[in-house]
Amino acid sequence: MRRLLPIIALLLICSTASAQLFKKKDRIVEPKYQAGTVEVKNGKVAFEEKIAAEGLTAAEIEKRINNWIDSRYVEPTVISVKRYESELPATTIIKGEEYIVFKKKFFVLSRARIYYYLTLTAEDGFCNFNMSRITYWYDDEDEKGGIKMKAEEWITDEYAFNKKGEMKRFEGKFRRKTIELKEMLAGELKEALNKK
Repeated sequence: MRRLLPIIALLLICSTASAQLFKKKDRIVEPKYQAGTVEVKNGKVAFEEKIAAEGLTAAEIEKRINNWIDSRYVEPTVISVKRYESELPATTIIKGEEYIVFKKKFFVLSRARIYYYLTLTAEDGFCNFNMSRITYWYDDEDEKGGIKMKAEEWITDEYAFNKKGEMKRFEGKFRRKTIELKEMLAGELKEALNKK
């Protein structure tokens, strides 16, 4: 019996180790993608941020916003961009269309078109950043025309997470890439406004 104990112990260790190796990946969600990070206002997804630009007047900020738009919204970075007149003073509105890429490897390209409105309002010392009216077009090259989706029916907490609180795989990749795009745009704008 004493000889069997080490063998039994070794078998238990091996079975535990193999179970760990083949265990399904934990669906740990990074804080920036967790529930509550996609704001819904009046039933619409809207990312809002106040970007500081200390020492600059509204006119100077508006000029830097326009310079940033002119340099950022060009091919191949974006597919198209349209500017709209606003009734609000010192406000620039654009409609952007670009790709969000999920996977890019040799012979494999998984991506979707994302459409959004960016409303940028300049005030003395800061810029109000608002990204809203977000929609997607997935598999736009599909013969059947692909799938068109609104952010409100796709990346909100209600749709992006299952009942266990785990992020769904398909909806989750759209949520992640949308948040990453918003962070990239806000980061680039912050850099442009605070450039010496």
